Amino acid sequence: MVSIDNRITYKDRIKSSAKLVAFDQFLSGTAVDLNLNSEVSDSDKQFVNMIAAIQTNNKTAFEQIYSLKNKSNPSRDSPAPFVNDDYLILILIIGIQKFGFNNNWIKNILSIRSRNIITITLENILNKNYSSTSNQMEVVLVYLNLYDQSFINNQLLNNTFKSIMQNTVLFENRNDFQILSALRAYELIIELKEGPEGSEMHLLKKFNDSFIRRTKILSWLLQASLFSFAVYGLLKLPVYSPEFVKKINDYGYVFTLIGASGITILSNQLSFIKRKSQEFTMRMLGYPKEMLKQS
Repeated sequence: MVSIDNRITYKDRIKSSAKLVAFDQFLSGTAVDLNLNSEVSDSDKQFVNMIAAIQTNNKTAFEQIYSLKNKSNPSRDSPAPFVNDDYLILILIIGIQKFGFNNNWIKNILSIRSRNIITITLENILNKNYSSTSNQMEVVLVYLNLYDQSFINNQLLNNTFKSIMQNTVLFENRNDFQILSALRAYELIIELKEGPEGSEMHLLKKFNDSFIRRTKILSWLLQASLFSFAVYGLLKLPVYSPEFVKKINDYGYVFTLIGASGITILSNQLSFIKRKSQEFTMRMLGYPKEMLKQS
């Protein structure tokens, strides 16, 4: 794998391209934040706006651009320029699957592309064939991290690491799509890699997951208990005289407004109370404060 210095030098080099910067930000999970001035082409602006739509879960914004693209029906004999644009095709695949559009059009686009490892990988991604030995594993990993992390496991990380380490000419080939995918995949391997089955690290991770699930249950029981005590307390309120009840009824609309406001405020605070209750339970049982945000 390349040295840290080479990676930094490379990241500095791509800053002149809005498209590459946007793709890099997308892979890293950073919100796309670019100044799309007049020097940026319309196609690159569409590319960046599609990424922003995916990141903000804006189906309408994505569909506006996608509907323009899928009106084009190029063939193998006359492919449109965008057909072999790896960046665009990956973004389209993610958006189409994320927002539930029919994938027949994108399958046809893949079928007329140049037959290379990236095309084969993109086809396998559409077919959920993530473990194929024909895949460019770096692309598979960054795709899964963006779209469906449930398929990421130790074996996939191992295969991706092997693929990266065997690519000794990554930078010499000057394929920015593969370089950016490999750099992000390498970071993900470090972030997500588990210890081997049965190792202390693996067992600690399993314990942490189990601990968090149990504290959620314990926190819910604590909230239920407090609610039960509150209801019990209300039932034990004194019985008021008919005269006092009549006065309450005379000003009933005031109490109705106060009650409605209280319910609204309470409903807005329920998620906050739930989260803080779980945090309190975890801290009470000795869970490290520094790890609370990660849980």
